[in-house]
Amino acid sequence: MRSASRDGRSLSRRGTLVLCLLSGLLLSLAFPPAGLWWLAWVALVPWMAALRLGSRFGTFLGSWLGGIAFFGVLLSWLHLFGLSVWLLVTVLLGAYLAIWGVCVRRLGPLRPAARLLGTAALWCGVEWARGLGTYGFTWGWLGYSQSPMLPFLPVARYAGTLGLSFLIALVNVSLAEILVSLLRKTAFPAALGRAVLGCALAAALLGGASLRARSREAGQAPRVRVAVIQGSDHGPLAAKDVNVALTSEEQAHTFEVYASLTMTAAAQRPALVVWPESVLPSDPEDDPSVAARVSAIVRRANVWLLAGGPATDARGRPANSAYLYAPTGNVVARYDKVQLVPFGEYVPLRGRLPFLERYHVREQDFVAGVAHRVLQAGTISLGPTICFESTFPDISWELVRKGAQVLVMITNDSWFGRTAAAAQHRQIAVLRAVESGRWVLRAASTGISSIITPEGRIVEQAGLYQPAVLSADVPLLTGQPVGVRLGPALGWFMLTLALVFVIAPAAARRRGSARPPDGGRPAGPRRRARPIR
Repeated sequence: MRSASRDGRSLSRRGTLVLCLLSGLLLSLAFPPAGLWWLAWVALVPWMAALRLGSRFGTFLGSWLGGIAFFGVLLSWLHLFGLSVWLLVTVLLGAYLAIWGVCVRRLGPLRPAARLLGTAALWCGVEWARGLGTYGFTWGWLGYSQSPMLPFLPVARYAGTLGLSFLIALVNVSLAEILVSLLRKTAFPAALGRAVLGCALAAALLGGASLRARSREAGQAPRVRVAVIQGSDHGPLAAKDVNVALTSEEQAHTFEVYASLTMTAAAQRPALVVWPESVLPSDPEDDPSVAARVSAIVRRANVWLLAGGPATDARGRPANSAYLYAPTGNVVARYDKVQLVPFGEYVPLRGRLPFLERYHVREQDFVAGVAHRVLQAGTISLGPTICFESTFPDISWELVRKGAQVLVMITNDSWFGRTAAAAQHRQIAVLRAVESGRWVLRAASTGISSIITPEGRIVEQAGLYQPAVLSADVPLLTGQPVGVRLGPALGWFMLTLALVFVIAPAAARRRGSARPPDGGRPAGPRRRARPIR
């Protein structure tokens, strides 16, 4: 690889590809299973330097390759759903970063400060864009990598996970600009570098102050005892295919496990008990045997219970739901999942793409719920999300704005086995807790269940395939953090800012070409002199 030409101003195509690939691989190590969170602050430096030194086509191809490397390693667990699924998703997500790389190259003519802000804003704009809509997917946002780093997490309370992503990207591009200036033997504004470093340090200091303020606020709020049950698929269900319905014997075993663990939790007199997604084998409102079993457990434990299970609408279509039981044993409320998983819970364009039926897809699509709801369990206002919904910040923001005092995330991560997906999913829940300023109760069928504070601290946790009862005294918080009040506005602002920076160089070039050197009006086309006759 030729690192640079003689004047240090350009990079060979092969060098560009290698640097982008290296960054993609390094960035994947910042997330579980490696979990080297500190790598996120430097992993993008080779990539961003290559964008400044490489050719236009080289940076496009290199950015796509870097994106494929990053998502390919991060989402390696997708092979569980088929090799073609893993390849398709990584290539499509990598295309977002290919677009990012092309746009960053257009920032070259800008001043250093604008170039730094523009590059970081572009990264966050792309992150926000790929999380939008029916097919949105936020897995791999830079900010998620910092879940173990408590001092930096409060940034997300004020500016969301995207704000934390912006800070990380800004540090990376600053280091990359310094590297490029050394290669080109040009001066990089030292004051600008100090300003970026100061921003990162200030964020850590403000984070510490925010943690202390949150502790005082939590100390003044009323508290309730809660319990999260992780039954796990131990015993005869350990090797059960999650696509196959449970037999009557397996259903009975599941109820025995959850009944036993719930009675263990009841000894601590919790106000609320949470079971994971899909624990109930059928709709308790249509299946008397399921209704009787759950009702008996709830009455005996004398608790409010939130449990996941299927539901059926008036037209016989299935829904993925959460049932709220009162201590009397009656179902008093139900939430139907709104944000469904494409191909997992429904098949897009099923009627228009009949060839999909040749593949292993659902025979019948789930129907989406109408709206995200806050459920009232006695004195506790619950904001429920089911599985995939926990990865979208705007859902948690909406629940908090509707009055949720506690966020409850129920999930069935048995799909993922012992891969890193369960740890990555739990990592996302940490940022949801910080963003929303709420305690999070996360119940996962096979793990990783956890109870998380609004500061991002995990106070209780159960490992994979470990039956457990997690308990804590949770304050019922009511304030709305700045990030909640801003909501999606910050993401749209990042996307708009990125577009402004992309358009600015082209506009500047057009103005420069239209203005003559002497600053006067641009000369029109010369008129051909008439010959004197």
